[in-house]
Amino acid sequence: MTEPLGAKSRTPRSSWESVSAHPVISAVIAILVIASVFFSLYVPLYARATPKIGAFPFFYFYLIIYMPIVGIVLGIVIWLQKKLEPAGRSGDDPGSGAGEVTR
Repeated sequence: MTEPLGAKSRTPRSSWESVSAHPVISAVIAILVIASVFFSLYVPLYARATPKIGAFPFFYFYLIIYMPIVGIVLGIVIWLQKKLEPAGRSGDDPGSGAGEVTR
């Protein structure tokens, strides 16, 4: 839970440097994530009964169409995040600290 004094942080400084080195990609990631959350939580946007497709009011088909779009957008976000990783770092490395539990 707490690290002893003098222990190195598990988050390499180079990851912060890669984010600051690519501010446009970082801004695009932030905008895509915020937009995904906004368009699902801003209820007045889709809380209408009309128009209808068959027996489905707008509320239902908006969400049915919106969820695959969010999946695609978040896939793009993951792809962009992988572009931000430093060249020598891989997530599959057992010593990278990802998912590692220390006692």
